[in-house]
Amino acid sequence: MECGPGITGLFVPNLLLCLFGGWMLTAISVDAAGLRCSGESVVVHASDPRDAEIVCKGASDAVKFLNSQGLHTCAPLEIHVVETLPDAVPPATAGCYVHAERRVYLLTPTRFEQQAMHVAPPSCLDYHNLITHEVAHAIAGCNFAVPKPTIQAHEYVAYLTMLSTMPDAARERMLGNFAGDGFDTEQQITATIYLMAPQWFGAQVYRHYLKPGNGQAFLRKLLAGKALSLHCER
Repeated sequence: MECGPGITGLFVPNLLLCLFGGWMLTAISVDAAGLRCSGESVVVHASDPRDAEIVCKGASDAVKFLNSQGLHTCAPLEIHVVETLPDAVPPATAGCYVHAERRVYLLTPTRFEQQAMHVAPPSCLDYHNLITHEVAHAIAGCNFAVPKPTIQAHEYVAYLTMLSTMPDAARERMLGNFAGDGFDTEQQITATIYLMAPQWFGAQVYRHYLKPGNGQAFLRKLLAGKALSLHCER
């Protein structure tokens, strides 16, 4: 499937998705060689090989999960680990996905930690979560059957992937911080709720997915544009 334009961005404080439809970014100077992740069509560019290995592990986790859910995960994807994100991205952002370029940009682990230190209250998310979240956006972007999926549809896939690839103990800690039994209906899964309380939104997405009758069947509807699409909210 041909990938269309768009940018998604991940903020340290609240994981707010930013969509700048159609904007093209100037290329960033990065290590040209890159590290091809083992068994994946993902190449990571980073000045520190240790950072590239960390990112490959997170990307592999996201790819394996989404492949298990029936998504196509073989499209080439570049991940650039940088000290500074593209200018079009708001300053509090830790990572972003540029759909037109099939590229993910992530702050280095050191820059991510430095930025997270200034967040109040502290986020319960870590660097691995950042990687899986953004890679999920990238993979979802080439699996949607609709040209302009809604924010909540994109974030459903990203948060589901992020929580599903967490260690069990870390996931339980996050879920314990956000009360709820998961969304009961599709109409409750809105962009407004996501923008107001993104991590709470993510916890409810994960719980919603686990409910009987949802799971992969709901994910297929979502990617086909038959769930969480604009016509469903009228």
